[in-house]
Amino acid sequence: MLLSCQWLELKSLRASVVGVFTFVSLVVCRPEATAEESFVDVTAAAGIDYIQWAPPAGWVKLTPQVMTGGAAVADYDNDGWSDLLVTRYRDTDILFRNRGDGTFENASQLAGINLVAPSNGAGWGDIDNDGDADLYISVADESGDPLRNLLYVNGGDGTFFEQSQLWGADLESPNWHSGFSVCFGDYNRDGRLDLHTCQWAVTGPENRSVLLMNTGLPGGFIDVTTGAGVEMWDDPQVGGPPEFTTQAFTSRLTDLDLDGWPDLVVAGDFETSRIFWNKRDGTFADGTEQARIGGEENGMGLAVGDYDGDGLPDLFFTSIYESRRPEVPILGWGVSGNRLYRNRGDRVFEDTTDIAGVRDGGWGWGAAFFDYDNDGDLDLAMTNGFETDRWESEAPFNTDPTKLWRNDGGTFTDISSSVGITDTGTGKGLLVFDYDKDGDLDLFIVNNSGAPILYRNDLANGNHWLRVKPRGRYSNRDGIGAVVTIMSGDGAPVQHREISGGSHYLTQSEKLAHFGLGASAAPVHLVKVRWPSGIEQRFFNVAVDQVLEVTEPVSPYEAWLAEHFSEVERASGVMTALLADPDADGLSNTLEFGSGLDPRSVESTAPIEVLRGATPGEKILRYRRRSLPRGVSTMIEKSTDLQDWRPCHAADLEIPTVNKTTDWGVEIVTARLLNEPAGQAPVRYLRLRVMIED
Repeated sequence: MLLSCQWLELKSLRASVVGVFTFVSLVVCRPEATAEESFVDVTAAAGIDYIQWAPPAGWVKLTPQVMTGGAAVADYDNDGWSDLLVTRYRDTDILFRNRGDGTFENASQLAGINLVAPSNGAGWGDIDNDGDADLYISVADESGDPLRNLLYVNGGDGTFFEQSQLWGADLESPNWHSGFSVCFGDYNRDGRLDLHTCQWAVTGPENRSVLLMNTGLPGGFIDVTTGAGVEMWDDPQVGGPPEFTTQAFTSRLTDLDLDGWPDLVVAGDFETSRIFWNKRDGTFADGTEQARIGGEENGMGLAVGDYDGDGLPDLFFTSIYESRRPEVPILGWGVSGNRLYRNRGDRVFEDTTDIAGVRDGGWGWGAAFFDYDNDGDLDLAMTNGFETDRWESEAPFNTDPTKLWRNDGGTFTDISSSVGITDTGTGKGLLVFDYDKDGDLDLFIVNNSGAPILYRNDLANGNHWLRVKPRGRYSNRDGIGAVVTIMSGDGAPVQHREISGGSHYLTQSEKLAHFGLGASAAPVHLVKVRWPSGIEQRFFNVAVDQVLEVTEPVSPYEAWLAEHFSEVERASGVMTALLADPDADGLSNTLEFGSGLDPRSVESTAPIEVLRGATPGEKILRYRRRSLPRGVSTMIEKSTDLQDWRPCHAADLEIPTVNKTTDWGVEIVTARLLNEPAGQAPVRYLRLRVMIED
């Protein structure tokens, strides 16, 4: 729909969005655990019985086999309970269906997850936006036959069809693959989930980390790695000296600079971690050096979260810490340990590893930020351990203990053993999810060539919680990339969570925003959801101890209507039509929407200010527009006679400054109207054109 409209007046939004949502109240009763033993190993009782990899007798343990072990969580059958997919090396993967009674059943064969493969990393994402979870799995092996990644497309009835080649996501290579973590995210914000894959041992164009753009068309995914500016492999056949290729273990598409667009961060081995900033045009810029990351020497696992509560997402990279004296010989790896990078907000990070106390994690792999005690800040868990048959010097890392650090005001305290986390296996993947729906987060660890551990969180400290589950309509169905913010209203710090598409290292946690609320049972004053589409929704006085299911409005215009008009008014259609003028100020809803005005009040000032410039005849304009990636756009048009209207291009209107407001998508623009070429009639009239697409 395209509407051309005349000038308007401007004011900031005051009301809040009332979206489509559902309350799900849950009550789970069980015996209380002591604070000293809040995590209980329930692996056997839950029915999660498998070995990730069973090396044959005499088989020398080498890379990449000894670094494998993935898992991912999703409600694949839409019954309301989180299910668990685990990868097995050179074996069939297992889909554990959550029965809802604290136990799981092996549903792999019934679901059609039945291929034997050297499976490694895993992630769930609704690639076709049909409302059910699809599954992507990377592979790592050397073989005489071609190797390819797997894509299981959900049929909607609990069964899957392997369609990696049909969707263009197989990344087939002749005889070698070293695929590790995979992550989903909508990097171009077109409403479809894209994929990024990590390759550790890079050998050529068929074996490298890849960004796959989801076209939504037959063929599905297209390799856009080079064109998007995220190529991390240097072809030795191309002129110029070769540079060290990124040996990527883990990646995440996440908005690190809070501009609404997902950036790409990669944990890479041998000092090759990278950050790529999203340029909002389908491409990225490498900002690694300026960001001051990469000091972790051997980036393996990755956790993203606002650990210090300042509203900015921080980064934690796992690596290798060697404390023995004298140190063992360095065999291709550094020994200075993990890195915690605090986000300063200017695309620069500062190393706060030692201040926070999280350097020593042994030989680290998977890691995740999560609020285990529901006190309102993010704690940190990581798993670790390494075992090969290569070097005697690596043997002491075989029994590294899994770490759980409690957040104590921005510094961390190791409480692992005191809360019952005693795993000393060679941990690789790690994820968190509330498998029993009791309101606290449980922990799952994958041990390479061994059995996993499911730690049920039985902490009984009385703290309250809120979980927000998104369902996108205009954005991707999973809501990956949505940012949820809560304000408790009782003086507690503001909390922010981003819905993530993975990964921690070969793993993916549940796609919900979990908030600990501490001891207060008072309703949460404000819950705000910022969708990848740019739409914002606000909910007030939300009850605690529940799952808040939030559905994105069908369009930004619908969200704006819900913000200003009651359900009864919207149903009548009188107040909400595109050309309606509720406040009788001569400005239609379309115009008010396109510039961020309140449709229920009359603005007393002029909608666009025309100011004198520094030179004679120079005109400076100041106006307001709603700028979103999809659904609405605005344009200044000019005329000499009110009949012939032409758009103002760069040659007509120079825009030196654009300032954001607190209203969603609304910007204040200061522009300079340039002189017309000699011989042309001067511009006498301007108008704002609003374009709405539903």
